[in-house]
Amino acid sequence: MIHHVMGVDGSYPLLLALWLLPLAGAIVCWAFGPQLKQLAGWLGSAVVGASFVLTLLSWGSGTQTSGGADGAHQTLLSWMPGFDFGLLLDPLSLLWTFIITGVGFLIVFYSIGYMDGDRAFARFFAYMNFFVFAMLTLVLSDNFIGLLVGWGLVGLASYFLIGFWFDRASAVAAARKAFVMNVVGDVGMMFAIFLIVANVHSISFGDGFAAAGSFGSQTLIWICVGLFIGAAAKSAQVPLHTWLPDAMEGPTPVSALIHAATMVTAGVYLIARCAPLWSANADAQMMVGVVGGLTALMGAILGCAQWDIKRILAYSTMSQIGYMIMGVGVGAYEGGVAHFFTHAFFKAQLFLGSGLIIHALSDEQDVRRMGGLWKKMPFAFIAILTGVLSISGFPYTSGYFSKDMDIYGALAEHHVWLFGVGIVTAGITAYYMFRLLFITFFGEYRGAVDPSDLGIRHPELAGTTLPSQAEEGHVGHEPEHHHAPSWIMNVPVGILIVPTLFAGWVMFGGENSLWARFFTMEFPAGPQAVRAVSGITEGSTSLIVLVAVVIGFAIAFWRYGTKTAQADAVARLRNESVHMSPVLTNLFYFDAFYDLIVVRTSQLFGTIFGRAIDPHVIDGAVRESAFSAQWLGVFMQSLQTGLLRAYALILVFGAACFIIYYALAIGGVH
Repeated sequence: MIHHVMGVDGSYPLLLALWLLPLAGAIVCWAFGPQLKQLAGWLGSAVVGASFVLTLLSWGSGTQTSGGADGAHQTLLSWMPGFDFGLLLDPLSLLWTFIITGVGFLIVFYSIGYMDGDRAFARFFAYMNFFVFAMLTLVLSDNFIGLLVGWGLVGLASYFLIGFWFDRASAVAAARKAFVMNVVGDVGMMFAIFLIVANVHSISFGDGFAAAGSFGSQTLIWICVGLFIGAAAKSAQVPLHTWLPDAMEGPTPVSALIHAATMVTAGVYLIARCAPLWSANADAQMMVGVVGGLTALMGAILGCAQWDIKRILAYSTMSQIGYMIMGVGVGAYEGGVAHFFTHAFFKAQLFLGSGLIIHALSDEQDVRRMGGLWKKMPFAFIAILTGVLSISGFPYTSGYFSKDMDIYGALAEHHVWLFGVGIVTAGITAYYMFRLLFITFFGEYRGAVDPSDLGIRHPELAGTTLPSQAEEGHVGHEPEHHHAPSWIMNVPVGILIVPTLFAGWVMFGGENSLWARFFTMEFPAGPQAVRAVSGITEGSTSLIVLVAVVIGFAIAFWRYGTKTAQADAVARLRNESVHMSPVLTNLFYFDAFYDLIVVRTSQLFGTIFGRAIDPHVIDGAVRESAFSAQWLGVFMQSLQTGLLRAYALILVFGAACFIIYYALAIGGVH
């Protein structure tokens, strides 16, 4: 029996099955996709569902306490001292596994209906299963190298899925952008792991965390910076966030999986997993908290300026992940992880609900061309409404508990201005999410209105479609999508309504809640230890947040929900579209900055290199070498005449040169 460095003993082979089932599904769908046809969807769903069942069966093992540590462990490989590879199921990885396989199963099952008729149906499910496997590798690994491998595989899977419809130039560009941005983060993370291994001589989490107090301050801050660059890239934190909205080029279930259960939550997991490192350096905590708070606020502001329903949800993800990063960054680990838990449900609900609308409207995504849908699609309305209520923090929905816990955690850790940012962001979140609800479902249907009357200058760029195109079946990728959502799509959305509304109740009760008891041994001392210092109770925080939410709702209702606003909706939407601030429509110019500093600079360097350095320096040196060798060969060839008298003359000439040289040299010495 091998003793695990985090204190968990024993062997738990069920972890292997839980981990490898999605990989097996991916391989089978890849290899036998043409033969499986529609069965690929059912197979892909079944293996993820089986992993979810194994997760539930492993709940007791993952939370068991043995020798002062929680969880179960399975050894995979022992290479040399300090280089042991294995799988670890402790409360933190158990929670992530529960979401990845549980919510992931509902999304994959939903995809059977959404992707019906797509010519690459089996390939899609192979990618989805591979994505689930990659994320399980990341969260179940018991060491930094396994974590890094899973980290890279998640980036690769997202590249496959974002660019799934690779005959679209925009999808290819979005996939490439996401991949490059994530590679930047990967480099930072590798740098941090190299520092840890170089100092600890071990790849295990336990050895690395145990040494947190012995690292020098400079070494520790560089480790934290490197890890955070990786987390920021994967979780779309400022300034590495620009890939996330473009990732909407993938099918809607992909967006749901990336945003709810897998990729963007990896950064939150990384910081929560490495809590001992962050807790040992206050500067690192401040850095993460500030970036998380700014991201939450910026994402919310940009969400107010979007018209594409998936982009609105994408910026809401950026903002909500900012909340989580802020929480786990400042030391309120339980609050940050709690918001991940509830966010997984209501974000999956929102994306899958929007998928019902997009599916029914022939891939239409611009909310300006919707309106009045609650009468035609009451189920989708209920689904979106529950998601909007929860993400806005409506009292006693799941988001209410976790968001307030996160915001109060910032105050309890003495970050007052982050507390203020959290409250302001909550108000803005309520505004743009109810804006989405009112524009989409209330008033009259605007699908037949000319796009220019709605302020849509370039419909093909706005993600919208012209009525004439829709009639001709030229919209979207597959004309087979032009029918009402099937029961396969409705069932997962219906199931998600329950946790979207009620999952937060596991946090009710403060220190005695199920949530607090679940993480008793996982994190350093929580915010409760300093609660008295703040002077503001958690109940007061909830009341302040509620006031902000009500203000946000009231402004959205006044602008889009009243009868006057609905009667004048076309003119209002056109006016808002035309007069929107360029700062917002250009997304704070982050893309323009990267285009100027990175893309154009690289292109300029490439042009100079291609036109000057490569042909005249590198190729020139090669050509000159070849010419010199050729000239030397011709010269030597000219000496090879075959005439004996010529060779004798050269020999005499050479001997004369030697004699003269040595004669002069000896004369110089004397």
